[in-house]
Amino acid sequence: MSAPKLIASLVTALTLLTGLAATAIADTRRLEGRLPENTPVVSIDQTRGTVLDALSAIAKQAGWSLVVTAPESVTIRPLAIQASKRPASDVLELVLEAGSLRATFANGVLRVRSDTTAVAGDSVRERRRERRGRRGAERVVFGQSLTVGPDEVVDKAVAVGGSVTVAGHVRRDAVAVGGSVTLQPGARVEGDAVAVGGVVSVEEGASLEGDNVSLGGTIPTMAGALTRWAVDRPHLRSMFGFASRLTRTVLLFVVALLIALAFPGHVTRVRAFLVGRPGLSTLGGMVLLVGFLPLCALLAVTIIGIPLIPVAVMLLVALLLFGFTVSAGWLGEKMPLLQENKTPFKAVALGGVVLVIVGLVPWIGTLAIVLAASVSAGATLLSRFGRRVEVPA
Repeated sequence: MSAPKLIASLVTALTLLTGLAATAIADTRRLEGRLPENTPVVSIDQTRGTVLDALSAIAKQAGWSLVVTAPESVTIRPLAIQASKRPASDVLELVLEAGSLRATFANGVLRVRSDTTAVAGDSVRERRRERRGRRGAERVVFGQSLTVGPDEVVDKAVAVGGSVTVAGHVRRDAVAVGGSVTLQPGARVEGDAVAVGGVVSVEEGASLEGDNVSLGGTIPTMAGALTRWAVDRPHLRSMFGFASRLTRTVLLFVVALLIALAFPGHVTRVRAFLVGRPGLSTLGGMVLLVGFLPLCALLAVTIIGIPLIPVAVMLLVALLLFGFTVSAGWLGEKMPLLQENKTPFKAVALGGVVLVIVGLVPWIGTLAIVLAASVSAGATLLSRFGRRVEVPA
């Protein structure tokens, strides 16, 4: 290569490098425009504050007017900065860098705006977070109430043994088993609102796009109100507790007698299964008690399964009632009374009287009846209500 061409190439390369360097410097500088020649020095000792607080402190000490057009989400970012007797331009660059901002200065006015490049990156992240928020998550709770806040977006809200209160956005269904569903003003439910053992309330300003389904809401609500009225009065607590226990146990006793009268053969066969396989019957009863709530939760998260929840509740009640009858019959069979011609009905009557007396004992009596009914309910389920009996040889 000749000397003139080499010199021309070097000059071109130097020109390009100079332009790139100038562009880079221009990009790194966030302050546009010339500050006054006598730029003052400023001092900031900010351990707690925001980007806007730091900008205000600089403008106040320098005697400038400040105009901020950046979004509030940017200016309220936390910022800790300490600078002692530094040129205002240097401190301003630090603050602008920390807040992803740019500024222009003219005629004593400092105008601060967002950095479009940084805002674009933040917008992408915000859109990603928004998409994740729209997808949401299924909220399922057991034994307590569930609240969807005004700013929350969830796919589904389910409470088993509690109520559901919606103030935000539910993309699918809101379901309460053993409670009520309440849609507050501004709430939106795109699917169905279902309350099993409660009521669905849609307040003014709320939006329910699916069906409003309430199963047995009025009776539980009235019963709960009456119970609270009585319990809140100290002089009625003991009387109410004894009366409720007596009523419950006597009612169970009457139902057990009716079952023994209508299905004596089934009661006898289930009792034989219980005596022959006590361990398996106990395991079945525990599975019934522990697995019922998860089963209701699984049914509640599907449209097809929601109508099956009342069926599952009725089946559990039937198993426990039949189990109470079998336990009463087993206990009556063991008692040394009326040994001659002791029919299943007489056995259930004798054992039922004992269980009624046990049930009157606070806490312990209720627990004993539930355990006895659960174990026999396991035998009832495993023997298919007395249709199959397998007694070890």
